[in-house]
This record gives sequence, C-alpha cells and structure tokens, in this order.
Amino acid sequence: MNSFLLLSTLNLSLGGLVFLLGLIILRENAGQRLNRVVALMLFFGGFGAILAGFAFLAARQVGAQAPGSAPEVLRNVSYLWEFFFPTLFLFASIFPEERPFVRRFVLFPGRWWTPGFGTLVFAPHAFHFALTVALAIWKPDFTVPDHGLLKYVAPLFGIASVFLHVFLLVHQALFSLVNLGFGIATMILLFNSYRRARVPRLRQQLRVIAIGLSACLVCYSFATSIPTLLNIRLDESVRAILIIAALTLGPGSIAFSIVRYKFLDARLLARRAILYALVSGALVGVYLLVVSRLNRLASALTGADARVFEPVFLIMALALFQPAIARLEELLDRMLLKDPNDYRNVLRQLGVDLQTTIDLEVLLTRTIRTVAEALLTRRATIVARAHGGAVAHTGAGQPLAPADLDRVASLLPRLPVGPTSLRLADRIEGLDAEDQRFLAETLGFSLVVPMRWRDELVGALLLGDKLTGTDWTSEDVTLLTTLAGRVSVSMQNALLLRERVAVARFEEELNLARQIQRKSLLSDFPVLPGCEVHALSIPSKAVGGDLYDVVDAGDGCYLLAIADVSGKGVPAALLSSMLQASLRTQAGSVRALPEILRNINTLMFRSTEIQQFATYFLARIDTRTLQLTFSNAGHNWPVLMRRGGERVFLDRGGTILGIMDGVKFEEGQVSLRPGDRVVLYTDGISEAANREGEQFGEDRLYALVESLPHHLCAREVAESLLEALHLFLGPVEPQDDMTLLVIRALEPAGVESGREPERETVTAI
Repeated sequence: MNSFLLLSTLNLSLGGLVFLLGLIILRENAGQRLNRVVALMLFFGGFGAILAGFAFLAARQVGAQAPGSAPEVLRNVSYLWEFFFPTLFLFASIFPEERPFVRRFVLFPGRWWTPGFGTLVFAPHAFHFALTVALAIWKPDFTVPDHGLLKYVAPLFGIASVFLHVFLLVHQALFSLVNLGFGIATMILLFNSYRRARVPRLRQQLRVIAIGLSACLVCYSFATSIPTLLNIRLDESVRAILIIAALTLGPGSIAFSIVRYKFLDARLLARRAILYALVSGALVGVYLLVVSRLNRLASALTGADARVFEPVFLIMALALFQPAIARLEELLDRMLLKDPNDYRNVLRQLGVDLQTTIDLEVLLTRTIRTVAEALLTRRATIVARAHGGAVAHTGAGQPLAPADLDRVASLLPRLPVGPTSLRLADRIEGLDAEDQRFLAETLGFSLVVPMRWRDELVGALLLGDKLTGTDWTSEDVTLLTTLAGRVSVSMQNALLLRERVAVARFEEELNLARQIQRKSLLSDFPVLPGCEVHALSIPSKAVGGDLYDVVDAGDGCYLLAIADVSGKGVPAALLSSMLQASLRTQAGSVRALPEILRNINTLMFRSTEIQQFATYFLARIDTRTLQLTFSNAGHNWPVLMRRGGERVFLDRGGTILGIMDGVKFEEGQVSLRPGDRVVLYTDGISEAANREGEQFGEDRLYALVESLPHHLCAREVAESLLEALHLFLGPVEPQDDMTLLVIRALEPAGVESGREPERETVTAI
C-alpha cells in the first residue's frame, strides 16, 4: 500500500509541475502557435501522470495489488493522454521552422472549412478516443431471439459480434503502433533539424530538446506502446518508474532549454519562475519522502498517532530548507542563467567590444552578427550613413544589393523621430505603402530600429522574422534600443577617428611624395657608348613602389636595375627608396651582382616586416663589349629580343628579397648584338586588365616589341609600348604601378662612318 502511495505522490507531483510549466509557456505568449503546441504537449504529458496517480490512489483504496481495479471511467479517460504523441510530432514539424510538408498540406481547398496538417495529425487519436468512450457508454448487444423469422438472421448478428470484438482487440493493439510511429518520426525530425541548424544557440536548444524528448519517448514506449503491441503484462511499479522518468526527461529538457538557452524567447521573469518552481518542487518531493519515513519511525517508537508529529516536522523543514532553498536557487541561477545570449550578457560583452573597437567595419560586423545570433533572426542587416555614402553589413541572410542599399539609405531619413523601434506590419509615418512593401516583402524585414546620434539619424538595424516564428518581445525591443544607442555613439567615434587618421595620412603622403618624386627616380639618363637606355614609370597612386635606376659602376660599366616592392603608396615608395640607396652605395665597391643582391636582401629582411618583400632584377652592362651580366631576384623575366626574332629570357638568379636571410643568388651572361632590344618591366604592365577583365599579358608585350621598327630608339620603343597599353586599357585606370625599362644596342653604322649616333637627353614619366 505504501508503494502505491509513493508512486501516486510522485506522479501527481510531476504532473502538477509539468502542468505548471505548460501554463507558464502559454501565458508567456499565447498568440504564438509554437507556444500553444508546446503547452498542449506538456498538458497531455502531465495529464497522463495525474491519471496514473489517481489510478494508484484508487487501487490503494480498494486494496488491490495493482491499479487495474481502478474505476472504469478513469481507465477510459486515460486514453486522452495519448494525444501527447501527435502533439509531439506536430512540435517537431514546426520547430525550429515549419517543414515544407506542413505548409503544403491543405484538405478541400476553397471550402468554407479547410482542415490542415494539424487536423490530419490528430485525426487517428480523435477517432480512437471517440470510439473508446462510445463503446464504454454504449455496450452493443448482438443477441437475437431464435424464434420466428429472427432466427434466420441470428447467425449474421453473431458473426458481426465476433468481428466487432476482433476489431476492438486489433484496434487497441495496432494503435500502440501508431503512437510508436509518431515517436520515431518525432525523433527523426528533431535530430535532422539539429544536423541542419547553423546558429549556435539554436543548435544548443535542439540538442537538449532532441535528447530529452527522445529519451522521454523511449521511456513512454517501453511503458505503454511496446507492451500493448506485444501483449506483454508489465509490472505496474516498473511501468510507473518509466513514466516518471519520461516526465522528468521530456519536460525537464524543455525547462532546461528555456532557462539555459532561452527557448521560445522566454522572458527573464518566466525563466526565473520555471527555475524556482523546479527547485521548490524538488525540495517538496524530498520533504514528502523524508517526513513519511520519520512519521512511521516516531509512531513506532512512541506508539502515538503519526499525525501528531507532522506539525513538528513541518516547522523543522521550514527552518532547515529556507537556507537550502536560497543557496540552491543562487547556485542554479549561476549555472543556468549564464547563457551568452541572455540580454544582459549580450549588452555587457558587446558594450566592452564597442568601447575597444575603433575600426568602423569591425564595429558594424561584430554588432550585427551578435544581434543575429542572440535573436535568431532569418535576416539581419545594419546600415550606416557614413560621409562616403551608406554602408551595410549583414549578420544573417543575403547581403543587400547595391541598388537595394541605395534605396534603403534614401528611406532612412524619412523615419519618424519619436519611436525607438518600428514594426513594418504597422503603418509608419513618413513611409508610403510601397516603401513598406519594399522593406517587408521584397527585402524580408519586419522590424526597423533607428540609430540616432544627437537627433541625427546615422543608421538603422533592419531585422527579419525569427527562425522560430515567434514575435518580437518587449525584452527584444529593449535590447535593440539600448544597443542602437551604444552603436551610434561608437560609430561616430570611429568615423571621427577615421577622418583624423585619413587627413594626417594624406598630408604625410603628400610631403613624402614630393621628396620621392624629386629624388628617387632618374630624370636624365646617362649616355652609354654602344647602347641607349630609357625608362618610364607610372604609379597607380601619388607615389609608387616600383624602382628603376642606371648607375655608373666605373671602368665603362653601368648597373641597370628594376624592382617592384610589395604594396602601394607611401610605404612602398619609402621601401623602394631604401633599396635604391643600397644599390647606389654598393655600385662602386662591390663587383659581383649576387653579392649586391645578397646585401640588399639582408638589409630588407632585417629592416622590414614579414609581409614586405620585393622582386629585383639587376644587370651590369660593359659598354666596351656589350656584355650583359644579370641576376634575377624573383622578378618578371626580362626578354632579350634579337634582331632576327629570337627571344632570350633573363631568368637566372634567385628568390624574391626580404623573405629569408642568407639567400644565395646566381648570375647569367648574354652578349648584345647591334639592333638587339632588352625589355624590363614590372607586373603592373603584364597584369593590367581592361574592362572585360582581360590582362595585357607577356605574349602581347613580346609580340608588340617584335612588331616595332628596328630604327626606333629606346625612348620611342618605351613610349610605343606605353601607348599600346593605354589603348588596351581604355577608360580603366591602372590598379598597380607600371614601370618599363628598354635597352637598345646601337647599330655600328654611325661609328664606322666617323660620326656618333644621335642621342637625346630624355625625361622619365
């Protein structure tokens, strides 16, 4: 008898807690279908536990050994709890988002009543329950008198009676199979949703709920469906324990997900109510178990009625449990409310990030990603109105197209000043119906939160519907409003800092550009016996990182160099100036080209960062013999164009400068003949692309050099190549520095006739 009382107490307590959890969820947001489905699921589960508790009480009253002797009405009504299985399947079909088969399923479209997916899911159980209750109220009697004409139809009624009893037996057994099928389908849907989910908080919710409800279904199946299906009589104590475990695991996982991971977007007050109800229920259960045993022990020792001791134990429990309740609530509050997506934690962490972030792009990206993850939105975009135009960053969904961004930016100044958040489902002052349809239907947004700084609109948060289909709560709006204010201030600070840095950088680049342009590149080329040299350099910015030089090395020899430093603008120009200075310092003292490159590489490796490097081609030409010695440090291969059409690539050397220390370089030699041309260039020429994205390329460069008349001087060759490049690019501006150096071996005719070849002093571009 005591075991029946204990099981009854546990079932009734758990059923009451599950009912309480369902009521909290329903009261939190009764207008949301997901809340209604979850609450209904908990109501049916709790109803099953309460019915089991009543069954054990009834069995204890009649003195039976099992609750099978409970009143028949109670046994018939107990089938109502089986609606738990289709409700669970319906929940898995619409969470975290509605499945396609739910949206497509509509019976009898166009009728005054169009039953949908929910009607289909509940139809088998509604029929089963109605049939069970009808047969319990009306017991059909198919006995027919065997006299007169009725004796001829009596066998037919007997057969009908047999078929009816067989149908009832088979129906009850097979209906357990229906429950089992609903349970398996639910588990498949939940774990499939977990596998497909990408948002961290949603995956956490699905993991907890999928594991908890799957364990709940397994316990329920072994307690009810499987024994009925296999006609196994399960011990009532084991069955009760399985049901208690199911009620603990299933609703417990939902409660844990609500408190820990903000499932159903429950507000803080509701989460604390669930937390404290669970703590109180657990302590009450402990009290009942302990007091029942203490009462029996005190009664056995004193022989007095156990009810005499109950007030004493109650007072002692209140005195002992009060500090325990406070301590346990504090512990659970720290453990379960540490959700990083809780509004307080989101604001606290993001507030620190906003204070320490000065880069506008990082600021906007981090803000919108945090909002998207915390609120589980389908689409989240932040639009900021900067001085250079509107910029948008997306945290969820598709990024805004440029045309859409322009239109959104034009709509923002028309937003009303007063409201802190605007729902696109409502009429918004300042926007016409077409504008609202564009934002809501075309772009998929449902909420706009303006960002203002000193009454000036600086941007807006544009948010779509939630993945779970729930509405925006007051806590959501509070979070977004507070966040918008903080982001506005941080954004203005970032913009002001960006402007100051840009102005200072611009002034510095102008000062350095003037010095580099004046001193870095040659303006007059030396006259070389037997050959001529000309170079052109066009930086992509005010200054560039390309380098060329012609340096007198003595004894009739000259050093010719071309280089391409990584990067653009002032930093690259400064580095190229350093490389040029190093070359000129060594020109008269170091004879071997590999040694010069090795020294430059060591200087660059020790003086720059790892991401800074340079390609370098260095050559020495002996004007007496026209012998060209060269070493190539990772530069585009210069090409020697023989007068007869032969191409010789000057590729011998080593790797690029500035990456590794102690690199060794090789050198090669080639003899120039009258009419030969050597073309040195940087990748800004070969990789220059036109409007269609086609690059100029080395082959086009080589073919163009070969097509030029042989009487053209070095300057004319360089200018012709540059003109052809500009025709190829059209209106497209070059994206990289372009440098070209041409060496031409002179014809001996002028020397043999006793007159010097015509030479000019030329200026580099």
